[in-house]
Amino acid sequence: MGGHEAEAESFTDDELALSNYQRRAPHTSINILRMNQVNAAAGTKSIVDLDLGNGRIEKASGITLYGRNAIRMVKTGKEALQSSLDADIAMQS
Repeated sequence: MGGHEAEAESFTDDELALSNYQRRAPHTSINILRMNQVNAAAGTKSIVDLDLGNGRIEKASGITLYGRNAIRMVKTGKEALQSSLDADIAMQS
């Protein structure tokens, strides 16, 4: 998780569930990325070994970016995230 393992391990399951706000939107959306962004997200640096325990290691792509975003969601807090989502939904009405 980009050197934030200790911080991430201190979060509760409810706090980590806030990462679901990354995927919430009041409407379908499309992300348009520059090629350097695609390369950063899908390049060799984005593939890491994920220890699943019991000697099982799996390759995982994008986990560093996803982990960093999950930490941001926890630091932002549920109230602020929900308020932002509600404001986005209100603009659609």
